[in-house]
Amino acid sequence: MTTPRVYFADLAAYNNGRLRGVWVDFFEGIQPDDVQVAIDYLLHKSSGDEWRIDDSENFAGFNSWSLDKLCEVAALIHEHGEEAVKGYLAHLGDDANLDEFSDYYIGCFKSEAAFCEEHLQIAEAAENIQVFDWATLDQYINWEAIANDAFINSYYSHDEGHEQIHVYVRS
Repeated sequence: MTTPRVYFADLAAYNNGRLRGVWVDFFEGIQPDDVQVAIDYLLHKSSGDEWRIDDSENFAGFNSWSLDKLCEVAALIHEHGEEAVKGYLAHLGDDANLDEFSDYYIGCFKSEAAFCEEHLQIAEAAENIQVFDWATLDQYINWEAIANDAFINSYYSHDEGHEQIHVYVRS
């Protein structure tokens, strides 16, 4: 996994026609105070105390000036991967409540139909209902149709690539 990083620029230097900044890697466990130390070091020779974010990498498309939020998103990326966080933010926006991510994120599956098949079988097994033989029943169930219905109302997904989708509960 690639570490999320942000480029912080010295605004006073920029206003004086110079580009001056620092890339900060948001390693696992980074805190806002750690980021502030890097910004303070950048600005220690500056004629001002203002900074801005000019670029970011591997941050799931997240945009914020809040160091707290940036650290929260980085923590989620380290725990679940960038694509899982990207799908959540794409659906709910940058103002999404990051504390609720775990309440909505279900996991990564081969397809929406594969998710429905696995989810239904787990639900059935949990209730110990032995009415059907799943090995035979699977050939009669249209999992694509079930997935279509499920993802209209109850779930949404984010496509990462070939046979990898991230599934979330709709809010």
